Amino acid sequence: MSETPMPPVVIDPGPQPRLERRGQNGLGTLLESGRIAMDMLRMHKMRSFLTMLGVIIGVMAVSMIVLLQNGLKAYIESEFSELSADTIFIIYDPSRLGRGEGRGRFTAIKEEDREYILANADKVLNVTGVVMVGGQQARFGDKEVSGVQVTGVSQDYYGAVSRDLVAGRLIEKNDVDNLANVGIISSQLADELMPGRDPLGQTVVFSGISVTIVGVVKERNQNLGPSNTKTMEMPVTTVQRKWQGGRSYSYLLARSKPDVKVSEAMDQIWELLMRRADNKPIYRVDSSEALLGVFQGIIGGVGMVLASVAALSLLVGGIGIMNIMLVSVTERTKEIGLRMALGARRKVILTQFIIEAAFLSLVGGLIGMSIAWGFGLIITIITKAMKVPSEAGLAAPFPVSAAIVAAGFSAAIGMVFGFFPAMNAAKLDPIVALRKD
Repeated sequence: MSETPMPPVVIDPGPQPRLERRGQNGLGTLLESGRIAMDMLRMHKMRSFLTMLGVIIGVMAVSMIVLLQNGLKAYIESEFSELSADTIFIIYDPSRLGRGEGRGRFTAIKEEDREYILANADKVLNVTGVVMVGGQQARFGDKEVSGVQVTGVSQDYYGAVSRDLVAGRLIEKNDVDNLANVGIISSQLADELMPGRDPLGQTVVFSGISVTIVGVVKERNQNLGPSNTKTMEMPVTTVQRKWQGGRSYSYLLARSKPDVKVSEAMDQIWELLMRRADNKPIYRVDSSEALLGVFQGIIGGVGMVLASVAALSLLVGGIGIMNIMLVSVTERTKEIGLRMALGARRKVILTQFIIEAAFLSLVGGLIGMSIAWGFGLIITIITKAMKVPSEAGLAAPFPVSAAIVAAGFSAAIGMVFGFFPAMNAAKLDPIVALRKD
């Protein structure tokens, strides 16, 4: 009797283990890859820092440039904040004359020029002359203050330049007509000359001229330079006749009519002055808007050039990330082969290495932005203490929008330069990778 052979026993091994567990697709895969990236940073701290150094320097440089650019723009806007938008400057400037070309009979801006513009320019609301006399010494009792800026103005001056009146009044038409010895003093100069006393009605002596204080104003900005906190405004005729001599002005301020564009009023003034000066370019006509636009354009252009140069270090940082990721793929060949043998798909390996590269770059970007933020605080504190370029220093607030863009850009740099190493890792043959020593 023959034995009946037993059927072969088949053991069902069940589902093979995979790197990706249920629910780990999509967001789960990204989170797992991010965790692995953090582990790699902790395992190789020094190598990771050196890898991120190029990104750190690049993001820090770009953030610092944007930070300083915004601070300078804010400073320039504050310098022009006292001027009305329709203010026009008229300055005597013979520097554009050709070599050997004479100036003719005109040697400065005078009262006749102001009257000529006012009589013939129908697009101009008013024209006022300003006389600047700097570096004067003021005395009150036994107190003396040097370096005082004296400005001769008329009542029309305050239509073009806003002044923050603290007490008393401003210069009036009657003061100009009567060559009155009255003045508007800055609050800082009042505190230095007569601390603890009411300045109104007090008499301050300037080089033999006694001036009665009729008003107190806050400190003013001074022509895109360090703000002069020691100022005195007096009737322009008083400064001309009793101090300067003659009827010339340092410059003229004009305002266009409400229904006229500033550029049209400027063109009309320029044509009148050229006709008056026999077509010799001895005058310069600018507006507050044009000057502000020129300065902002210069700062913006220089900032873009510097930011572009600084961004090159991001490229260098990206190359460093690509290099270190290629080394990482070589070092972790056996790990990659094991994961693929356990069921990890190629796109998961690809995603992991791209996220690691982006993580390196993003962390470097955040460190660079933090350093730039700290430098911004230091710059603000130091410039405020030194009162440069103004009394309030240079405000350098951290540009949040630029920081977000820089962080995104640094992450993108990491992803772009990490793609090639990630592709190399995803293309590995698991059998060959497992044999790797």
